[in-house]
Amino acid sequence: MSRNKFLVCRVRSSKSMQIPRRSVLAGSIVVAGWIGICIGSVGVVTESRAQQLLPADREEIADQERLSWTQKFPPQPYMNEVYWQYSKDTPAFFRDSLLQFVARTYDLTRDNFNGSKSQAWAAGGWLAFRSGLIGDVFGVHAAVYTSQPIFAPLDEPGTKLLAPPQNSIGVLGQIYGRVQIGDQEIRGGRQLVDTPLINPQDNRMVPNTFEGATLVSLPDKERDYDYSVGYLWNIKQRDSNDFIPMSDALAGSDVINHGAAFAMVKYRPVSGLSLVGMDYNVQDTVNTAFAQAEYDFKQPKTVPNWIIGANVIEQQSLGANLLTGTPFETFQASAKTQMLYAGFTVFVAGSITGSGSSIFSQYGTKPNYTDMQQVSFDNAGEKAIGGSVAYDLGTIGLSGLSTGAWYTHGWGAIDPGTNLGIPNRNELDLWIQYRPTEGPLKGFRLKTQYATVWQQGNVRDTQPEFRFIVDYTVLFRPPLPAAKPSFATK
Repeated sequence: MSRNKFLVCRVRSSKSMQIPRRSVLAGSIVVAGWIGICIGSVGVVTESRAQQLLPADREEIADQERLSWTQKFPPQPYMNEVYWQYSKDTPAFFRDSLLQFVARTYDLTRDNFNGSKSQAWAAGGWLAFRSGLIGDVFGVHAAVYTSQPIFAPLDEPGTKLLAPPQNSIGVLGQIYGRVQIGDQEIRGGRQLVDTPLINPQDNRMVPNTFEGATLVSLPDKERDYDYSVGYLWNIKQRDSNDFIPMSDALAGSDVINHGAAFAMVKYRPVSGLSLVGMDYNVQDTVNTAFAQAEYDFKQPKTVPNWIIGANVIEQQSLGANLLTGTPFETFQASAKTQMLYAGFTVFVAGSITGSGSSIFSQYGTKPNYTDMQQVSFDNAGEKAIGGSVAYDLGTIGLSGLSTGAWYTHGWGAIDPGTNLGIPNRNELDLWIQYRPTEGPLKGFRLKTQYATVWQQGNVRDTQPEFRFIVDYTVLFRPPLPAAKPSFATK
């Protein structure tokens, strides 16, 4: 269900216990591969973060924004598309522009482990405009976001649908100039960034956006690589009106302000194989690296299709150690296997986290395969294994309707400061979604998600959460280019 749209631990360890970063990363890759072999031998399985039918954070409106910014992009199955009717004499700045309107309402209720409750019902969305190019080179992009409380008790904050404690959101989240040179684009200003470790995390009312300068490749099916590189100085998180330094989002506002330099490359050397590498660096704070390999066997629909993958996140402190005050180094490795057949998506996934710490991930949704609705199973020393089954009811005539269940068990976690064990935890996610790709309701989505986490040692032993989301997306765009005629020759 990938869609084109408009739109990353505290670790406490002594210096004597530090392992060279390259050794940790290499070891992590070996661990990830071992997990993948074990899971593959089980025989059932999921796509990266179950992004086809499972309730993954990456499966929201603002994600994969980068893929939609080209006049080559095809019709959008999850948007109600309205084509501009401009004359040929209209300047390209307007004639080739795109305008997206997203209306969303979201209700979230959670009974927290500590005995408190988080609850809010909000409504809002965004309006985004992307101009055509002046002189085939220069253009602009802007997006305004809002989230307004409908029902939001002041003594029940924490849903991240609104700004703390229960305040409205209204912000110019994107405004940047862009220079297109060949198949790449230079951007400067407020923008979305879509990478494995830094991304919109659009699983509430509005996404994360960033202030910075970036260079990105524009999508081209005939090219076997994509890349993104840049420097980000500020982030506006999904539950905020304010842009704050990237270092503040990790370590708080009492540290020296630093931005994040990042680079990412995706490479598809052969059909079905996808390789991803990424790194970001915040001076005197943290460096985080990521590597992933996935292989899609691309079998015909008449037989089961298998997808396997493994990835690793490696993280370490830098310089003055502003994040924790002491040096640290840790990792998380995960792997998955997935089978798709006759409308079913079945998967198993596993992960392991280094004993030094959990993973810091303040810049977006994490790419590990055990990242679920409530928890990511990334505490220090934690191991996890889980599985899911989902079904697309369109195969029996109920087009646009899908449902599924996902369960993961985590064990072996420790408090890195004391080395004492943390109770095991389990999460069960259940969900159903209606999202038609044609007809009068194209662009509409209704989704309900229920999740419960079990863990002893808290005021409550369970933490149930219910989400109800309705949104509608309209995309105003230029007409599709006419197909080139073909000529037969004798």
